Amino acid sequence: MSSMSAEDFARQYRTLSDEAITQLASEGGLRTEADIALRAEMRRRSIGAAEVRSLRIEQRKTTLQMQIGNNPYSYSGNGLQLRGHKFISESDKSKGIEVVTRWIVFSFMPLFPLGSYRVTKSTPDEDKLTIISEVRLQWDQVFTGWMQTGSVLIFLVCLWLWFRWWTTQQR
Repeated sequence: MSSMSAEDFARQYRTLSDEAITQLASEGGLRTEADIALRAEMRRRSIGAAEVRSLRIEQRKTTLQMQIGNNPYSYSGNGLQLRGHKFISESDKSKGIEVVTRWIVFSFMPLFPLGSYRVTKSTPDEDKLTIISEVRLQWDQVFTGWMQTGSVLIFLVCLWLWFRWWTTQQR
């Protein structure tokens, strides 16, 4: 198998669309000859680092939306759910961008936090959220979720203890 030269790559890249060239640049990991030819073709077409960066950001948003925004793993209070509503800044508040935490939930009780995300509603009437970006885990939302779960568990234990006491008093 013969190895392709930089000229072969340049000839091939000339046939590609601007979108395909930008996609190749965003993926990276090319052989040295291919990378040299790609950069030359990008200069020839005036495709800069800003376009490549913009494509990477858009791809990351799309990936987050597919992984987090579309949630088939929630059924009758069990599964994965987004909980909490917090604004990181006044700018986010004015734009309607909230921070929520994704949880593993059992019987509507949050058990394990999986991550926090900046989200916005697609339309004001719709419940579907659009994931904007991932942020560091919001510990205040985690502690609030755990306090809610703990409160329910303490209530259930107290109810069970009261019921045991009541049944012994009825004998």
